[in-house]
Amino acid sequence: MKLLAPLKNSAEVEPLLVAGAEEFYCGLTPAAWQRHFNQNWVNRRAQGSAGVADFADLQQILVRAAGHPVYLTLNAPFYPAAALEMLVKFSARVLEEGVAGLIVADLDLLLTLVEAGMATKIHLSSLATCTNSGAAAFFQELGVSRVILPRHMTLDEIEASLVPGLEFEVFLLNDGCVFEEGLCATTHAAGVFCLNDGEETQGISEQTREGYEFWKWTLNHCGCKTSRGYPVGPCGLCALPRLLQAGVKSLKVVGREASLARKEASVRLASMALNLALSGASAEEIRTAVIELRGGASLCQDAHLCYYPDVWHKQESAEVLC
Repeated sequence: MKLLAPLKNSAEVEPLLVAGAEEFYCGLTPAAWQRHFNQNWVNRRAQGSAGVADFADLQQILVRAAGHPVYLTLNAPFYPAAALEMLVKFSARVLEEGVAGLIVADLDLLLTLVEAGMATKIHLSSLATCTNSGAAAFFQELGVSRVILPRHMTLDEIEASLVPGLEFEVFLLNDGCVFEEGLCATTHAAGVFCLNDGEETQGISEQTREGYEFWKWTLNHCGCKTSRGYPVGPCGLCALPRLLQAGVKSLKVVGREASLARKEASVRLASMALNLALSGASAEEIRTAVIELRGGASLCQDAHLCYYPDVWHKQESAEVLC
């Protein structure tokens, strides 16, 4: 089980390695992309705010990663048909340079890369919305090497989706989505409209509405941190014992566009929790340690920030039975 950290430039590699990162992912837009396809995003993030600046800096990332895998995002939900030829050539080039794999969502691009002989280098993006073992087996037959499961799946659903011989990656820290991201028919390039949902909903109390607004605020990269410098946002650290037992291979820390300080703090916190899980610590012990390091104990009340709140629901059900 490895910690996967986001990158925006080569200067971030060494600090994140020190913090505990074991894998990296980043985005890079082909040099000729904007000239041919204008403002269409290549990797679900704006190049200026989240992408590696150029191919030369990607080369530096690979050097500084010192053998640790670096994966490249090509995970827009769809591409113009004319873009596929450019993206296949681009993919071949970055793989030859040393990129360990490609994170892909669009089925047309995925099948084109498979036909080009790159299947084993493909990680299926969470935006492809693979949510069960049948779908995972289908992509495994195509040759895909890893499936990134959507962030809204419960622990039970994750465990039921795993198939032998295929790697699985799950979300661990930072940044959520109000809806199922892979089934969303728009893009944040058009504005984060989902933050405004619920404003005119009838029949709910003001307290409920305020609670929902607070949840959305923390979910959507609120940019805040605790008094100890750790980010506030979705967290799956207490689920590590179950994820470890299930056989999940990679744990994703989200935030390519975040500051280096936020990334370092996130990876450091995740590394501490993972080491506890590997030593046999329980969910309760990890939660205690996380609160002690991060602070913000109130944010753990009622599983407010939990990616996987069912880690507590199952325990509560067992306690009732006892």
